[in-house]
Amino acid sequence: MSNQVPNQLAVSITGVNFDSPLLLASGYITETPEFFLRSAKRGCAAMVTRSLKENPRGEVTAPRYYVPNGAEYMLNAEWGNEYPWTRWRDEWVESVVQTGKPLIISLSGRDIESCVKLVQAFNHSEIAAYEINVSCPHSSFLHGNNNVDFTHIKNLVIAVKKVATKPVWIKLGYSSFMVDMAIEAQNWGADAIVSTNSIGPGLAIDIETSRPALGIKGGRGGVSGKGIFPIALESVWTLCQKLSIPVIASGGASDAESVLQMLMAGAGAVQLYTEPALHGPKVFGEIQTGLYEYCKGHETTITELIGCSLRWANDDHSFEAQQKPVVVVDEDCTGCGLCVPACAFNAIKMKNLGAGNRSLAVVDDMCITCNACIGVCPQNCIVPTNQIIGETHDP
Repeated sequence: MSNQVPNQLAVSITGVNFDSPLLLASGYITETPEFFLRSAKRGCAAMVTRSLKENPRGEVTAPRYYVPNGAEYMLNAEWGNEYPWTRWRDEWVESVVQTGKPLIISLSGRDIESCVKLVQAFNHSEIAAYEINVSCPHSSFLHGNNNVDFTHIKNLVIAVKKVATKPVWIKLGYSSFMVDMAIEAQNWGADAIVSTNSIGPGLAIDIETSRPALGIKGGRGGVSGKGIFPIALESVWTLCQKLSIPVIASGGASDAESVLQMLMAGAGAVQLYTEPALHGPKVFGEIQTGLYEYCKGHETTITELIGCSLRWANDDHSFEAQQKPVVVVDEDCTGCGLCVPACAFNAIKMKNLGAGNRSLAVVDDMCITCNACIGVCPQNCIVPTNQIIGETHDP
């Protein structure tokens, strides 16, 4: 697929046009433009810088990441900028702008006075928007929990909106107060909400040394990656029902299917971090191709998909589908047998067909449709009965 992104993928948020909904989220890999410049060639539509602070620490905790062997999540403890924020103002903004793709400047919202100062410093550059970060779980734990402070969010939004000449996105972390915090930010003038950051704080311990695996004081870090996706998706789903301003999704999206779910839940765009951080810029190209193929196959566009799932938000309980056993699509089953141990109710057996010594999964009436077998089937050949008889919802 060429670097030219089909029109089906284009989106617009707070007056900023993106040629696809795929944005590179703020984090250590956006400390400089280098990772984005490679990602932009693979389908990444825009980048969000590392959260800039007026006074960088100039050093990094070690280790800053913890990634268990084979896991699809990470624990991270971002500490502070290694380079002065002036590098972005004086050099790096221009290098991103030359790609023709939007640049969003992320600023730490902890110190309101410093945040305002940096907004004023970037106002005359060619950036597209500001993302004000009050969402970092381990930072908030160490520095006063600004991510759940209603007075702070009010004062922050008022102060930033007073001086900003670009749209202001407020990035909030997951908490039981997140929806009310988002409403507060909206009421005081925020142009969009970004949800969510990594979730936590979390902890990992090195069993050889008994020390925390991260180098930050106390060892606590934010949890990100595929494991937090259902929580991040629910956050977007709920925010989009409560807010009148756009929501930009962040948290656990890793492939075209998860990005589509975020969009259907109402997100105007989707930020990715852990997946490209672990697997490189190629992730954006793979997801872009998947989005294009979905839109082509369903004769739709990304814009038409945004929020299409919200019509089901108030649906009542569904019981009928649970009364029907799952179905094995015989021609697709390879007889791998992974579904057998996944069934806690002993409802799946392997049947030897004789010819070529081929086996086939067979489901009996002990099935309670818990759908665990569907999740472990590598061939996607176990499906709910309603998919076989055509009970599907159009996007």
